[in-house]
Amino acid sequence: MPEAFQMTIHARNRSSERSISEDVIDLILGYGRSIDAGDGAQKFALTKRSLRAIRRDFGSEISAATERYRRVYVVAAAGRVITAAFSNHPLFH
Repeated sequence: MPEAFQMTIHARNRSSERSISEDVIDLILGYGRSIDAGDGAQKFALTKRSLRAIRRDFGSEISAATERYRRVYVVAAAGRVITAAFSNHPLFH
């Protein structure tokens, strides 16, 4: 996980329940795009551009594996990951 973010207990529980690994959360925070989620929080998710950057940095195997996480979003605020969940559709194109 990027050093700027700590996982809350809630985020650990929810990501575990939803089978979203900390490695996936790291990729989303490191490569994803963010939008305002209200109350000072940011919502992060992968984009097509993010996947190209991941492919460039890690290879096509990792990129193909992360494609299924396009619908995952991470909510963070004040240097802490609050939750991670699946959306019905990708947040960004």
